[in-house]
Amino acid sequence: MRFLSDLWLPVLVSGAICFVWSAVAWMVLPHHKGEWKRLATEPEVLAALRQSMPAKGLYMFPFSLGADLNRTDTKRALEMGPVGYLAIGSTGVPSMAKMLAQSFVLYLVTSLLCAYVAWNVAPGSKLGVPYLATFRIVGTIATMAYVLGSAPESIWFGRPWKSWVSQAFDGTVMGLLTAGVFGWLWPQ
Repeated sequence: MRFLSDLWLPVLVSGAICFVWSAVAWMVLPHHKGEWKRLATEPEVLAALRQSMPAKGLYMFPFSLGADLNRTDTKRALEMGPVGYLAIGSTGVPSMAKMLAQSFVLYLVTSLLCAYVAWNVAPGSKLGVPYLATFRIVGTIATMAYVLGSAPESIWFGRPWKSWVSQAFDGTVMGLLTAGVFGWLWPQ
């Protein structure tokens, strides 16, 4: 646990900087603006969903897991479309405070794991590691965490690759910011 006592400052600072970058990327910059679209039949779709009020969770339509894919009616439904995946959340206004807090915790945990790995692969005494060596190690780890974690959504669940590219841009910036903070604040 020595890594934590020596690297607590870059963990906190990089977590905070990634939190701020994420807010700027989603609220100020234009690259996420076109990702989400409104259904032309939203009132009808919402009315249909309210009739059965599905529980909070993940849904697919047409439902087609495993052996279902071999059924004629499932194949026909998939060919006719639409095919989609739906996440149902809790009713009511989403709690921005809760979601922001969870995001901040995510960035802190990612930075903490970067600190752990970097500390264990750092050359020599762990202190005074050159900036560029720290930058390369932490930058690779952080970028992998922020970029690759969302790729399965595009591979398996139909998230448009263009949306993933926007997320990959954000993740690359967060990885570089994390690397820069660790390089700057690595204990001497």
